[in-house]
Amino acid sequence: MISFSRTYQILRREYLARVKNKAFVLTTVMVPLFLVGYLLFLPLLFTTTGTESLTIAVVDVSTGLGDSVAGTLGDSENPSFEITEVLAAGSAGEDFRRVLNRRILDGKIDGYLVLKPGDGVKAEAVYYARETGNLMLNNRLQSVLRGALLKDALVGSGLDAEQIQQTQRAGLETVSVTEEGEEEGGFEVAFFSTLAFSMLLYTAVLINGQGMAVVLVEEKSSRLIEVVLGAVTALEFMTGKIAGVLLSGLTQLGVWVGCALVGVLYMLPALAASGPSMFSLGQVLNAEILLYFSVFFILGYILYSTVFAALAVTCNSVEELSQALMPAILPFILAFLGTFYAVMNPSSTATRVMSLFPPFTPLVMLARINVLEPPLWEILLSITMLALTIGLAVWITSQVFSVALLMYGKRMTFPELIRMIKQSR
Repeated sequence: MISFSRTYQILRREYLARVKNKAFVLTTVMVPLFLVGYLLFLPLLFTTTGTESLTIAVVDVSTGLGDSVAGTLGDSENPSFEITEVLAAGSAGEDFRRVLNRRILDGKIDGYLVLKPGDGVKAEAVYYARETGNLMLNNRLQSVLRGALLKDALVGSGLDAEQIQQTQRAGLETVSVTEEGEEEGGFEVAFFSTLAFSMLLYTAVLINGQGMAVVLVEEKSSRLIEVVLGAVTALEFMTGKIAGVLLSGLTQLGVWVGCALVGVLYMLPALAASGPSMFSLGQVLNAEILLYFSVFFILGYILYSTVFAALAVTCNSVEELSQALMPAILPFILAFLGTFYAVMNPSSTATRVMSLFPPFTPLVMLARINVLEPPLWEILLSITMLALTIGLAVWITSQVFSVALLMYGKRMTFPELIRMIKQSR
């Protein structure tokens, strides 16, 4: 018979030990700071080239587009291009490249653009430089080439090249149709909110679950468990440990959600002043999705923490634990990757199967609910199957605890563990 008072003492000890740990405090503080930096600076990485100006030359190998490309580049901003010269080459331009390559290495120019006849098009471009990994700069040069080709193709046709380019840049908005009505920007909001919810669960489980497993191994190797088990049973010890880890995870999650709410509320005046926005706070922080997130967060947390605890108690060192945890972590990683498929294909058979597979359920079913809510019976079935799996995992873990907590020396194999459990009953 389990004693709730003794279990509470284990829970309290585990919870206080974790929340007072410097690593826990640092993680709790750093994750919101990291997310703020991520949200602030990631768009800049994809919208700026990282340099203000570039000095380049243009080599035209029998295309006739050298002056047009050079002129467009000269009018460009962010970055601005200083065109040193436009060279006309009647062949492949090897002689020019030897000279220009030396000028690049000497620091006289940043690079040069070679225009040459292409297969099926009037010109293709090759950019030579010391640094060629800037995707934004490469896209800018490619856009300039396409614009020059379009203008050249439309000469004498009476069509406006600028108007055609604007037509090619025409945007597409999405509107989700639900029982409650129409929601603008449905996919974008669902995608990023699902990613945020999944990251919260993924990060919390991996950090705290693995942390608990490491502590278990350290307590076992130091023989501290022998002292603890003199006052409580193995089942009480296991229950208190997992509950303590769960509460510490919920504490950490509460801090992260609180920081997110403060940030959103701080940004609301700026969003309102900027005019209508496709982002609606109500689409993300509605009561239904928060309820489901809470349910799947707690159930997923208990499931993986239980599995981590069962594996940890069979190990005698942190090195053994790192090898043993990989089979437990791998399904969780696959489930996290599966959320991306689920967001884009919420009604596919593969998504439905993954959402009903207990190790995948907390992440994939939450993604389905957030993007295209499935029938209620599927949600209830997934919760039921997840709860039954947790019950089975807890029972197995309690059996493992009863025989493995005080075992030292060589790590037991799975068949040996099963045999010892049968003998102990």
